[in-house]
Amino acid sequence: MEPEHIITLTICGLGVFHGFSLGSYLLVNSSSKSLSNQLLGALLVIFGLRISKSIFLYFTPDLDLMLVMLGLTLVLTFGPLFLLYVRSLLLKEFKLQKRDWLHFSPFVGFLFLSSLNIVGKEFYLYFGIFFIYIHFLTYIIASYKWQKKFRKSSGISSTELKGKWLNYIHLGMLFIWLSYFMFLLDELVPYIAGPITYSLVIYPLSFWAIIKKVHKQEEQKYQNSRLETGESFLIMSRLESYIEEEKAYLDPELKLPALATHLNTPAHLLSQVVNENVGQNFQQYLNSFRVKSAQEMLKAREHAHLTISAIAFDSGFNSLSAFNAAFKKMLQKTPSQYRKEESIHHNS
Repeated sequence: MEPEHIITLTICGLGVFHGFSLGSYLLVNSSSKSLSNQLLGALLVIFGLRISKSIFLYFTPDLDLMLVMLGLTLVLTFGPLFLLYVRSLLLKEFKLQKRDWLHFSPFVGFLFLSSLNIVGKEFYLYFGIFFIYIHFLTYIIASYKWQKKFRKSSGISSTELKGKWLNYIHLGMLFIWLSYFMFLLDELVPYIAGPITYSLVIYPLSFWAIIKKVHKQEEQKYQNSRLETGESFLIMSRLESYIEEEKAYLDPELKLPALATHLNTPAHLLSQVVNENVGQNFQQYLNSFRVKSAQEMLKAREHAHLTISAIAFDSGFNSLSAFNAAFKKMLQKTPSQYRKEESIHHNS
């Protein structure tokens, strides 16, 4: 074997081994069994399988066609797992729902067709492989847009640890995608560039996350906090007074950092106080006031001429979809249903 091949195999092999090891650790280690860790672990393990196939194909050109197609099909799980990981990392109460499994339907479909030999090499060469990588890119973009929108609405700054981590991991995913997709475009880069890029991405990202304790930061922040019960109660009282008396919740642009500055309290302590006292994150706490305000408007006859959308914005929500979701979560009914029931009650 040529020296350059040995170097290439070493770089790729170490990257795959590192990804497999870290992914397996996140999946089976009892102290890290949060949903976000398990989703990231699954993503790393499946990435390892896919990259292993690429290495074998590069050094063994006559690799069995079924293994080649299986490796390609696995890429259809990358995007869904990545999107669900990002959501689980940011949404503290995130749980997998039945509808989330629909994201994996393309993977199941391709796997079924390939296993029965309904589709073959020509299908993948002229359609399948392009669909698979466009599918992956779509999820990278969708997850990036979703987390940017969420961080903007919840007050999580891009300078904070999770914000930086999300920016880095999205960039890493994009580099990996690009290294594979460029090969499809008249082989502008060698095929082995994909596994090499993966190794060059996985090492710095994982070490940075471990050193910064990205996935343990929130737990440690609360565990190591010296916030006394009396101090917590005082901060919560000041927060409630300001929110209720100034009707600050009516400002759709109100964010945690700005409110923390007004109350002269560090943002992370204010977030902790809300979580410990009412069992909600800051955005949920704020939305509870907005929903109560909307309830009053939906019941009042003098506001009967206002549309649901107008009431949503007048209550401090910056979108109708956010209003509907928060209202239904809190009252188990839509604003329209609530208004209709209140109207019947008034007329009876």
